[in-house]
Amino acid sequence: MLARHAEDLFWMGRYLERVEDTARVLDVTHQSALEGGTRPSTELWQETLEVLYLEDEFDADVSPESVTRFLVSDRDNPGSLVSIIRRARENARGAREWLSSEFWETINALDMELADPALPDHLAQSPYRVLRAVKSGCQSVTGVADSSVPRTEGYRFFVLGGTLERAMITARVTKVWQRRLGGFAGPAAFPEWVKLLKSLSAYEAYVRAFRAAMRPEQVLAFLLQDPHFPRSLFYCLGLAEQQLGHIGGDDLPRTLRKVGRLRAELEFAELEDLGGSGIESFLDHVEASIGALPPSVEGEFFRFASDAAIHAYEAF
Repeated sequence: MLARHAEDLFWMGRYLERVEDTARVLDVTHQSALEGGTRPSTELWQETLEVLYLEDEFDADVSPESVTRFLVSDRDNPGSLVSIIRRARENARGAREWLSSEFWETINALDMELADPALPDHLAQSPYRVLRAVKSGCQSVTGVADSSVPRTEGYRFFVLGGTLERAMITARVTKVWQRRLGGFAGPAAFPEWVKLLKSLSAYEAYVRAFRAAMRPEQVLAFLLQDPHFPRSLFYCLGLAEQQLGHIGGDDLPRTLRKVGRLRAELEFAELEDLGGSGIESFLDHVEASIGALPPSVEGEFFRFASDAAIHAYEAF
């Protein structure tokens, strides 16, 4: 397939995953603000920007309204939901021959929904409804891809992009929350760890595995090492290995070796022996290693002469 088509599909997978994750994190933040607590509101919303790598791009006073508008409907922000979905739609248009008509119709409908001039008003009146509609829309697009797109190289690149983006967000959210909560445990910590799990759609899966025991070391092990939960780092890296193996054919892609080393490192890490500072250093290392994987894919499969940042939030 053409490198430009592979790149469009890879980034489309990344964009859709980023939109869904941004909507989920923002929804959990709104719920946390409603529930109240001892944390200042500005700290809560500043942390949301940090989780999404957008704290440096945001230059207004921190408030629920300003942060929500910046993350959802601000067309000048390349990391907003409106901007990212528009870019995903353009990528889909450029790679139509690799996609089904149902896929195109679904992603086009999501873009049109976010392009509604009344979106800022809907967002001010009922942000939860807007964010949940966005999550459902992204899940519809990926569901249509799963059921209607042939398992060719194009599909592999699409899944690879979404999987690596998912791993990046899981690593980032886990790192930011671990840095704040540390070894914080007991009844007072219970709602905070629940919010972390909900930010990654992991709460119900975690409860099924560990019942109501909300021990920090179990939460971290679940998010980093669980072999069955589709948002754990171990699962994501294993899925990325599979896609790269199919794409590489008889050759062994350099990126595949990097993914395999990191997956093995996660699999055999003794998290309970690392201690407070050790786990933070380990999470820093994991986040940096995962963040280096998408550029490695691009350098190996797409780009050979230019390092220009041509995608929406590539420079973050």
